[in-house]
Amino acid sequence: MKKLFNIFLGCASLLMVAYSCEAEQPYYEGDSYVHFQVDTQEILATAGTPYADAKIDYGTTHAVNGDHQVKLVLDQANSTAVEGVDFQILNNNTSTLVSGSANGQFTIRVLTPQMTQSPKFAVFKVQSSTLPSAVFSNKLTVRMSLTCPISNFIGTGLFTNTTAYWMAPAGATYQVQNVSSGSTNQFIIKEYMDDGSDLKVNYDPTTYQVSIPLQPTGYAPAAGQMAYASDPSTGPASTFNPCTRVLTLKVYWHVRNTAGTILGAYNGGQPATEVFTGN
Repeated sequence: MKKLFNIFLGCASLLMVAYSCEAEQPYYEGDSYVHFQVDTQEILATAGTPYADAKIDYGTTHAVNGDHQVKLVLDQANSTAVEGVDFQILNNNTSTLVSGSANGQFTIRVLTPQMTQSPKFAVFKVQSSTLPSAVFSNKLTVRMSLTCPISNFIGTGLFTNTTAYWMAPAGATYQVQNVSSGSTNQFIIKEYMDDGSDLKVNYDPTTYQVSIPLQPTGYAPAAGQMAYASDPSTGPASTFNPCTRVLTLKVYWHVRNTAGTILGAYNGGQPATEVFTGN
């Protein structure tokens, strides 16, 4: 039995002035000063793999004369990631900058079993006993975290509607499929609607944001009316977590007439929460 729905009724301009200025870049003459090529970097370790290797680039202001040993040193006091536990620096933390070159690399190995989706941070310095350090780009912050493929999210394809509004009470199990067509990625919750049709939601595989296209439920509260699902105009966004296998939908359940005019909404006009958890 569906809940009774409630009938409801339903700029400023900003001037901006742009200023431009030219920052003076430090100029180095003579010695080759060692520095990082960037100030921040992100490393994602994929669930199901033992580790993820990533290159850390560094350079010098001039090509070097002779070979030089350069070290990547962790600033543990300002880091949440722990060397030897969360990551390793291969080749004994050392890179050889050969004569005539101005660019080198270190390799960081992020250990997947230690990663979480909440990022850990490692702050590094680059040092050499034979090369002075530049005053710019002398600190690198690496953000390391866990990510999971969509195949991990889908798993067996069976999901339980653990928090339910439309098909309450909670506890029903549904088949969820991943379908991609062109630039559109969709999760299809099979036979979820009142008439046995599917609930379709679009997702972004990078941001894990979910949107709900307007679609009928198959439930007609009165003649010439149909209940629909869609994104709410305001409020929290729908999301999914590919690692924990949880799909959280914020659905605007409402009623329209045959002309498409909204007549009323369920849940007091507020988005209702539907949570699907992978089995």
